[in-house]
Amino acid sequence: MDRSAFGRPVLVIRLERSNLAFVPPVSVLLALAALFLAPSLTPNSADRCAIPYPGFESVGACPGSYSDAKLVTRAGGETWEIVVASKDQRLIAGALGRFWAEHAGIAITVFAKGASGSSGVGYDRGVLFDRNGMLTFGICTAWRNFSSRIGEVCNDQLRFDVRAGPTPSMATSPPRPATTVAETPGKGQAFLTGAGDIASCTSQGDEATAAILRQVGGTVFTAGDNAYESGTAGQYQSCYGPSWGRFKDRTHPAVGNHEYATPMAAGYFAYFGAAAGPAGKGYYSFALNGWRVFVLNSNCDAVGGCGAGSAQEQWLVAELARYPTRCSLAIWHHPRWSSGLQGSTAEMQAMWEDLYSAGTELLVVGHDHVYERFAPLDAAGLPDRKRGIREFVVGTGGASHETFRTPLPSSEVRNADTFGVLRLTLAPDAYQWEFLAEAGATFTDSGSGTCHSI
Repeated sequence: MDRSAFGRPVLVIRLERSNLAFVPPVSVLLALAALFLAPSLTPNSADRCAIPYPGFESVGACPGSYSDAKLVTRAGGETWEIVVASKDQRLIAGALGRFWAEHAGIAITVFAKGASGSSGVGYDRGVLFDRNGMLTFGICTAWRNFSSRIGEVCNDQLRFDVRAGPTPSMATSPPRPATTVAETPGKGQAFLTGAGDIASCTSQGDEATAAILRQVGGTVFTAGDNAYESGTAGQYQSCYGPSWGRFKDRTHPAVGNHEYATPMAAGYFAYFGAAAGPAGKGYYSFALNGWRVFVLNSNCDAVGGCGAGSAQEQWLVAELARYPTRCSLAIWHHPRWSSGLQGSTAEMQAMWEDLYSAGTELLVVGHDHVYERFAPLDAAGLPDRKRGIREFVVGTGGASHETFRTPLPSSEVRNADTFGVLRLTLAPDAYQWEFLAEAGATFTDSGSGTCHSI
């Protein structure tokens, strides 16, 4: 990470938690700050752990050690897996920092897992990313989809971002070229346009995607993680409000895990009011041009679960029976299927099965900061061109970019470096999709389909 041209990095604490039962002690935060914050360093310094920080003692050489380093892949940089035989957060951080220091100048992702036989319970895993000048360290608090190819992938993380960059300028940015898109839908059609993982006061990506929305009429959706870092009332007003907030009166939102970094997602529910559905639930449905759109809450711990028989699942079954329309789609935050770093979310399986049984056409999600389109899939996630659900991962609203793991077999299109929105054109018995990219980008994706006959 080249910091030679910039000033001191900034520490940003990002909570990605579906429940906040654990808050790390201040001593842990200070130790990690001491580990990763420093005055400007040369980019290839092998002594990245000997970091003095005003007000704290230097931690000296990286505390902690690792073993069994294994190169997983070189796709988009290098991904490594290491073993750290400790549950001590400082030692995990030190081991990850040591490995990073020994691989200077490489875009690297490191997954630290426990020694053989570890139960995976508690703070015994870590992950470190170095992508596009941003170093991210995390301690996993829940586990999902262990694979020897990529290590243990966090379900929830406490992330520490060290961003190297100049002091943000308050000067007006140069005007962006207008995005060429149709402003209004055709006769008998309706637009539903949006994305997830949207607004951050440290990114201009949401301004880029908002510029697209200004050109597109119709209904706007969000797929969660709308206001970083924690979905507070202030972040909705200051970060989301100036960009996507301009379209608040035509927006149907979904709630993400970042919103729950504020207890009970209070900032989200206060900002959107009745448009977010019943306060505290975060699930509702609405009609659009003959379609039924089901907006669900995939933060399962916050709503009493998402499995069969849960309050939300029972509500969905009742709504599907109440509105037996030919065409329907669903929107929520965590992907049921994803090739991104966060991966697939098995907790939403019961909802997926209910939607498939009812003949739902589409699912739109976020969470992974990528764009990915899947083939139509059946209840078990297997290809079903006749009546399967087509899922779109659209975590491209502007917050940041991430990368992919090994693509799932059913993944058809992927992109990891373009902000943009998904525009769905809904007719009474058919639909079209188009990914509308930020100004200056070349990636796009489009297609069409007809609604199932059930």
